[in-house]
Amino acid sequence: MAKHFYIGHIPALYFAFANCIGLILAPLRGNRAVIELYGLPTTISEVTETWPVWQAGQGRTILLGLMMHYFYWRGQYAECDAMLMGVAFLGLNDFLVIFNHGDNLPWAWSRIIFSVAFASTGYFGLTQGRGRAKQA
Repeated sequence: MAKHFYIGHIPALYFAFANCIGLILAPLRGNRAVIELYGLPTTISEVTETWPVWQAGQGRTILLGLMMHYFYWRGQYAECDAMLMGVAFLGLNDFLVIFNHGDNLPWAWSRIIFSVAFASTGYFGLTQGRGRAKQA
């Protein structure tokens, strides 16, 4: 279990909770609302044939959030930092999808900018803390 919380844990906890939002939001508001929240236009979100594809991808994203919860609450902060580094790829992927198929370019750019910021917290071992990251 996580023994000592400090501000460096916020990116890992944000990642964990944000990637689990689909687990709660999809049953409450439906796939259409979640697809639009992601940044895709209604021309895509209203097509019911896109919903199973969305659910398949969302299931994998939720699994990442659950894994982050698991590692964080067990105090495995090095694993949390490793998962945070992967956010750079996820942000690049989100950027490309929203840039090519969405209708909100500032939202697309924010995806890549913030994902690089989150990935850098993992790269520099922020969840582990400065002293522990250098020892590992």
